[in-house]
Formats: sequence, structure tokens, C-alpha cells
Amino acid sequence: MPFRISYTEEAFRALRSMPGRYRQRVRRLIEALATDLHPPGSKELRGMPGSFNGWRVIYRIDEDTNYLLVLAMLRKNRPETYQRRE
Repeated sequence: MPFRISYTEEAFRALRSMPGRYRQRVRRLIEALATDLHPPGSKELRGMPGSFNGWRVIYRIDEDTNYLLVLAMLRKNRPETYQRRE
């Protein structure tokens, strides 16, 4: 059974502001996560996995309620990118 997807306001704004060539690909990636929570190449980052071509999709999984919550979408440029997401 696929997970239901929900976005934080920050994640939704980030998706809308992405360059068009990335926006559709990231949407497809997130939709694919709903059926495969741990796709090949994904890494767990302090309990929040996800990445795409320099962009990071930070999400949480709640297996009890079948929800995938997209917390943020960020350009990875320094290790500190993840620190404020804990």
C-alpha cells in the first residue's frame, strides 16, 4: 500500500521555487518514494533520507499511519545543510 504524501509549508515553497527542469523530476522522485521508501542510492541522514542531483529531499516516514512527510528540499552546499533539520 503506497504511503500518503504530505509537505511542510517550507517544502512546498521550495518545490514551487525550483527550476522547472528539476521540479518535475523531484515530484516524480517523491511520488516514487510513496511506494519505495528506500530507493537505490538513498542514504539515511540522521534519520532523514533522500537526495537528487545536488538537491536533498529531507523527509520523515511514519509507518504506523502510512505517511511520508516531506520536510524540506535544499541544495546541498555544506555539511551544515542538515543541522537545522534535526
